[in-house]
Amino acid sequence: MIRTTHYGLTLTFLASFVTPAVAEQTDIVVSASRAAQTSFDAPGSVQTISRDVIESSGPQVNISEALAGVPGLNASNRNNYSQDLQLSIRGFGSRAPFGVRGVRLLIDGLPQTLPDGQGQSSQFALTSAERIEVLKGPISILYGNAAGGVVQVFTRSPSEKPTLNLSAIAGSDGLTRGSLQFSERKGAYGLMVDLASLSSDGFRQYSAAERLHLNSKLDVNHDWGKTSFVLNVLKNESEEPGSLLKSEFDSNPNQAVAANVANRYGKTFTQGMAGLVTERRLNAAQTIGARLYFGERALDNPLAAANSATGFSMIDRQFYGVGISSGLQTQVGQIPVRIAAGIDADWMDDTRTARRNTAGTPTGPLGRNEENKADNLDVYLQSDWRFAPRLSGLLGARLTQVSLSVKDQFLSDGDGSGSRTYSGFSPVLGLTHHASDALNIFVQAGRGFETPTLNEVLYTPNGTRTPLNKFTGEIAAARSDQLELGMKWRPQSSTRVDASFFRAKTRDDIAPLFLSPSSSTWQNIDSLRQGFEINGITQLHPQWVVRGAASWISAKVDKDFSVIQSGSLAPVASGNLMPGVPEHRGFLELAWRSKHWRSQGYRLGTEAAIELHAIGPMMANSTNTARVNGTELAHLRVTHQFKMGEATVKFWGRLENLTNEKYVGSVVADQAFLRFYEPGAPRNWLVGASVSLTL
Repeated sequence: MIRTTHYGLTLTFLASFVTPAVAEQTDIVVSASRAAQTSFDAPGSVQTISRDVIESSGPQVNISEALAGVPGLNASNRNNYSQDLQLSIRGFGSRAPFGVRGVRLLIDGLPQTLPDGQGQSSQFALTSAERIEVLKGPISILYGNAAGGVVQVFTRSPSEKPTLNLSAIAGSDGLTRGSLQFSERKGAYGLMVDLASLSSDGFRQYSAAERLHLNSKLDVNHDWGKTSFVLNVLKNESEEPGSLLKSEFDSNPNQAVAANVANRYGKTFTQGMAGLVTERRLNAAQTIGARLYFGERALDNPLAAANSATGFSMIDRQFYGVGISSGLQTQVGQIPVRIAAGIDADWMDDTRTARRNTAGTPTGPLGRNEENKADNLDVYLQSDWRFAPRLSGLLGARLTQVSLSVKDQFLSDGDGSGSRTYSGFSPVLGLTHHASDALNIFVQAGRGFETPTLNEVLYTPNGTRTPLNKFTGEIAAARSDQLELGMKWRPQSSTRVDASFFRAKTRDDIAPLFLSPSSSTWQNIDSLRQGFEINGITQLHPQWVVRGAASWISAKVDKDFSVIQSGSLAPVASGNLMPGVPEHRGFLELAWRSKHWRSQGYRLGTEAAIELHAIGPMMANSTNTARVNGTELAHLRVTHQFKMGEATVKFWGRLENLTNEKYVGSVVADQAFLRFYEPGAPRNWLVGASVSLTL
């Protein structure tokens, strides 16, 4: 056991009764039904994180900073810029050793999840994010090849007047963060451009990183609708300290794996995307829309020692897609109906090569050369029915076809080519009882569909030895039957409570067989996830606000299987807990605000808050022989904002992990060589300042 917890259950219990919330604003427009509506009226579980929460939650680098108040969602900051966040919703996505699986990611309606179901949350530009929306449960199935949920970031709208925003942050371990942002609207045109930089030495040995991120949006308002052009480019250079053995974590959690340092493991990439989203009103009852995007990614990834002919991996990727949609408000008999239908098509093409890794430099002849492709074609229909003033319904379905293929062009070790096409039908049915203006009760059921990613079909099992670099078509797509019962209660404008029970039984869930940094194999298992979550907000006093969230989840294996660890086959019994899924999470924040906080439409004055986080125990492997006990963390923050002529000036500071807890921040579940543990950050601080000037 890594650490003993004493207060986690208590904090989670308290958070469930105080029932505070994800965002102060309870009427934020969301896109759960692909049409504008409030989060309170949206069918199913949807939470919105406001700009205020994004700004106050950290340096605006990782989306995990702002998602702590979303129950059922586990966003683990790995404190490693060479690996993306671990992001799972209700246990879906917890298997991912890198990148995001099982959760769909979008920016301004443009997919950041590739056709095979893999995505990178690092592309989210939080310094210019206006809000974040999280969809959970059956309703998220209608967004495509992702069983667990949807996370979508919306870029801020251009200012009506020309506005310049400058911000700077400094913190522990050499952290510096800067942002230069300009926005203006002239007539029908509105422009927002944000350029942000990051530099960090990291609290661990060999974990330094540098990033440069450009995010921009051009809005064009027409008489008939609106068009948005989006450009997002991220450049990243980072060192890879690696995950640790238990003995290494116990002795010195700040250390890096010696082989990683000696062989200069890390990741350098540039990824960019350009796209447009447009909607046209044909008449008062009908709209049509379209999206179009194109992106590229160039990756250099030294990930194995010099004795491997494929130790330095290089990927050149192109990804692109198009979507057409239509919205209609009509009546069927005497029943008002809102219908959304559309077609999505997406493609990706990877050129993957590899050479020897000589101290972080590719050398020698090619040891790998292949072209990997994935594409999807989806047709969807979503309808909202108002059967009566107090009863509405949701009926929808998505038909998905995903094709994966590998064309091996390095044949001296055999032909590893192969392909497979997956098809799935995902229906969703829901009812909402609008018991009163203050209470909605809903029930939903649906079937999710999730294919393996290209990275999960690139290797074929080879007994208990290192897998063969050969396409495997043996992995089936996962299908999950999901059920959710929930309620939303808003007795007054300053108080709101959301709660849900959920259950998801998955056939052919995708789980590791052999998991290593350079090659992994996967298999199908059966699983069962069920739990309860609650979140809300209340204003105790004109100057005191409480918000928070709590969730409990039981994620279990539903069929015996085996995994390969330490060179041997280890049995996994039905009923074992699935690794990487905390049994509970709790979040509680108490904030004090000075008088006249909302003066003249601005947030002026001082705000101070204490945040309490409780993360429950979780398993690090499927055999349940490695267990990470829970932890409790406390953070403090303070903000002071004031007007100076046409400028709004803001100063803030955060102190995290007040008690300097030694804890596991995330786990690499089922890692073949027992390197499960990624350390959480010790006590750390940051201070920042920003100026927003109307020109």
